[in-house]
Amino acid sequence: MKNASSMLLGVLLCAGSAVFAADEAAPAPASGPEPSPKVSKFRDPEDGQFDLSQFLATPRRFLPVPIVVTEPAVGYGGGLAAMFVRPRKAAGNEGFARPNMSLAGGIATENGTWAAFAGDSSHWLDERLQSLAAGGTAHLNLDFYGLGNTSASLDEPIRYTLDFSFALLQGSWKLKPKSPWSVGLRYVYSQVEPKLRDDPQLPGLIDDTTIKISAPAAVLEYDSRNNLFTPTRGIFAETVYLASREELGATEDFERFTQVIMGWVPLADQWTLGVRADYQSVSEGTPFFLRPYIKLRGVEAMRYQGDDMASLEVEARWQMRDRWSLVGAAGYGSAKTDRTVYSATRDIVSGAIGFRYKLASKFGMHAGLDVGYSEDTTAVYLQVGNAWFRP
Repeated sequence: MKNASSMLLGVLLCAGSAVFAADEAAPAPASGPEPSPKVSKFRDPEDGQFDLSQFLATPRRFLPVPIVVTEPAVGYGGGLAAMFVRPRKAAGNEGFARPNMSLAGGIATENGTWAAFAGDSSHWLDERLQSLAAGGTAHLNLDFYGLGNTSASLDEPIRYTLDFSFALLQGSWKLKPKSPWSVGLRYVYSQVEPKLRDDPQLPGLIDDTTIKISAPAAVLEYDSRNNLFTPTRGIFAETVYLASREELGATEDFERFTQVIMGWVPLADQWTLGVRADYQSVSEGTPFFLRPYIKLRGVEAMRYQGDDMASLEVEARWQMRDRWSLVGAAGYGSAKTDRTVYSATRDIVSGAIGFRYKLASKFGMHAGLDVGYSEDTTAVYLQVGNAWFRP
C-alpha cells in the first residue's frame, strides 16, 4: 500500500545533498569574530550523512509520507500523510525510541476508493499511561470471497462498496514503572453501509443497509522493543478480545479474538532476524467485511478470508553498508471457513525483497521499498519504519 514510491528516498537524499552543499559553500566573513558552525537539520553530526533526526525533533515539523497504493484489491493510487513525531526529551534516548506521534492523511485509487484518516499515540505520567486515538471516513470498493454456501464461493468475488466512518480510543497502563507489560481498554465504533456493485450473485447477500459496530475490547500487551520504528531486538505481543454488543448500539452481537507476536534478534553486527505470528478468530454474527484475512506482503487484501486465520512471516535484514540495508522475507498464511454445509481451508505462500535507508538515526527509523509476491500477484510497498509497525 509503485514507481512513485522509488522517488521518496531520492527526493529526500537530493534535498539533503542540496542543504549540505549550501552549508559547505557558505563563504567565511572577511573580518570579525569567527561564527559558530551552523548545524544542519538534515545532516547527522556523527557521520555527516543525510538524516532527519534533528528536523523531526524540532517542534511543529513533520515528515511528509507519500502513500503509493499498489494493492491489487483497490488498484493503483496514492495519497499523502503528515507524520508528526514528538520526542519526549526528558526521557533521554527512550523518549526518541518511543516518541509521541500524530498522523493525518488521505488516499485515492483508480477504482474509486478513497479514505481520510487521523490518529495519535501519546505517553503520559512518566510513560505509565499510553493513549491511542484514531478516526476516519472512507469509500471502499472491494471484492470479498467465501460468502456463499459452497466451497466454490471461495473463488467467487462479490463486489461491494463500503461507505463507513470509524473512531477508536484506547488507554493502556503499565503494571509497573518501566515494565514491558501493560493492560488496556479499547473502544471501537463504526457505521458501515455495504452496497452491492453488481446484481446479487448469491442468495442472502447483505445490500443497501447500515451496520453499526459498538465494541469495547480488553487488551494485554508485552513490549520490549528497543525502538518503535525499526527494532533490532525485543518482543511485541498483543492479545485482544473484542465484543460488539447491541446494548451499546451495535446492530448485532459478535466477538473477535486476536493474538499477534513479533520478535527481533540480532544475529551478528550487520544482521537482524524478525518473526511475526498472527492468529485471529471471530464468532457467528461477525459482519462479512470484518472476517479475518491473510495479511502478508504480496497477498491481495481480503482474498483469503475465513472464520479463523493464522499467518507467519520471517524477515532478515542485512546492514550492508553505512545506512543502507537489504531485506528479504517469506510468509505463509492459512484461512479456515466453517459453514453448516461445508468446511474448507485456503493456504498461501508469499515472499518479499527490498531495501532500507536509515532515515532518522536517533529514532531508529529506516525507510525504503519492498516488492512482495505470491502465486496470485506482485505488489510494491513503501515502508516508513518496519513492515510490522505498531505504535
